[in-house]
Amino acid sequence: MPSNRNISFALVRSVQELLLDGADVVVKGRQTKELIAKRTQLERPLERYLFTPKRHNHIAAQFAESMWVLAGRNDIAWLTKYLPRAPLFSDDGETWRGAYGPRLRRWGGVDQIDAVRRLLLADRTSRQGVMALFDPAQDYEPSKDIPCNNWLGWIIRDNRLQMCAALRSNDVWWGFSGVNAFEWSILHEMLAYWVNAEVGHADYLAMSFHLYSDHFDRGGQMVTGFQGLSPYDFGVERAAFATRWEEFQPRLDRWFALEAEISARPDAQLGSFGRVGDALLDSGLTLAHVAQAHTLWGKDRLADELAQLPACDYVAALYEEWARTYPGLLETVRQPAIADFLAARSRSSADMVGDFKVAVKKLHAEKDRAYGGAWKKRGELVSIQPNIARKVDRLDTLAATGAGLTDETGLDTAVDLLVYVEKYRLFLAEQLPPGTLVPADAPIPLSSSEQNFDTLLDRLELKPSCRPLKDIIRDVNAAFDACWHGAEDGETAEQKLKLATTLSGYSAELLAMLVHSNRQALTAFVQSGTSA
Repeated sequence: MPSNRNISFALVRSVQELLLDGADVVVKGRQTKELIAKRTQLERPLERYLFTPKRHNHIAAQFAESMWVLAGRNDIAWLTKYLPRAPLFSDDGETWRGAYGPRLRRWGGVDQIDAVRRLLLADRTSRQGVMALFDPAQDYEPSKDIPCNNWLGWIIRDNRLQMCAALRSNDVWWGFSGVNAFEWSILHEMLAYWVNAEVGHADYLAMSFHLYSDHFDRGGQMVTGFQGLSPYDFGVERAAFATRWEEFQPRLDRWFALEAEISARPDAQLGSFGRVGDALLDSGLTLAHVAQAHTLWGKDRLADELAQLPACDYVAALYEEWARTYPGLLETVRQPAIADFLAARSRSSADMVGDFKVAVKKLHAEKDRAYGGAWKKRGELVSIQPNIARKVDRLDTLAATGAGLTDETGLDTAVDLLVYVEKYRLFLAEQLPPGTLVPADAPIPLSSSEQNFDTLLDRLELKPSCRPLKDIIRDVNAAFDACWHGAEDGETAEQKLKLATTLSGYSAELLAMLVHSNRQALTAFVQSGTSA
């Protein structure tokens, strides 16, 4: 099972898998794409803020609902401030019958969070760390609110607290990425602190993992637009939890008291009501304050308030969210690390073509120095053309199965194809008068020079193609077949170069399509190729 770095990567991959492989299922009159018994793993659950295009999540609502759960509450009047849709899931308009808070904090008089904390402190090898959320006595009765999350399991191995959540039903858009991964990551961080362990992986197992048709279009746009960037790679820090268990309830009570003061006077400056004294909890107050005050402040005041905050992940998320409401807000960012991250995210694929070519050149140079002339050692039909054939056949398979062409695999294969084709053209040009393909004073042998390869790569424009992918791959195949037969039939070097140049054109068109259609794959390739 592939693992995901964080919730952003997991959301994009999950939506992609659902759109490609999900079964069409109609539930209560609504069309869905569904995967059964889907497991999703987050390697870094504490990178909890979403940074994906088109998702448009509301971070204050995520944090507020998480605090509401940890406080053991089920009243929806308070929650509705941040989650206006909350009454839609209530049977009586006053409470959520299946709210997780009461079940976690006082199920039959048991605080399950404290019980698991004490269990793991007493026995770090225990396999009994379980928190139940599904109640058979209530949850088989008709209701608008049957808990989707049914079980949380905790285990410490190698001093890392691992978490596993089991769910009967999980909507990837509003449930998994909307609040579940966020709220359980906060509990994960807190429990790890209380049992003196590092935070390990978080695993989610959903019986029905699905995406509603309302989000098919936006989900597809998110997949193709995701850059694969996280603010944590740019020096942006986390607001970390550091409150002892004995101090937690008093600080939780103070958090809600301060939130009430903010709600009464939202026009006040950030931080003017005091602090809880815990970086994570205080960050949530900032999110709540901005959510309630931004319409009173306007863009300029909002920019000034945000500029006073530290270069933390929640601040990057604030800029990302409220820039959707206030155009130009991102131009006011004063935290260098956040500004660098947001600038990298704003680059178009066209802006990245130069960096992409640099990464391809570096990759070619590294492989060339490692393998030397092995690619051409036994000539066209034994060494050179079979290398090209493997890449063409690989692209055929990827196109036929639908796997790989939407991620790094397809891009890597297309790069390799173009590299081999360009080197083949240099090989053929060695048999022709100087200046045929590269300048007459180019280093020789032409096909052994990194400089000559770079010259050919620099000439490629890599403009987006409007043709269907299947048509481009069809033409790549036909052009390669012509090259193969040309070599078999003993065509002249001039004619073979003409055929190889046609193949080069189609290979470049394919590469350009993949470069411009998937920012995540493009960014990952550039980062891997240009890193020191």
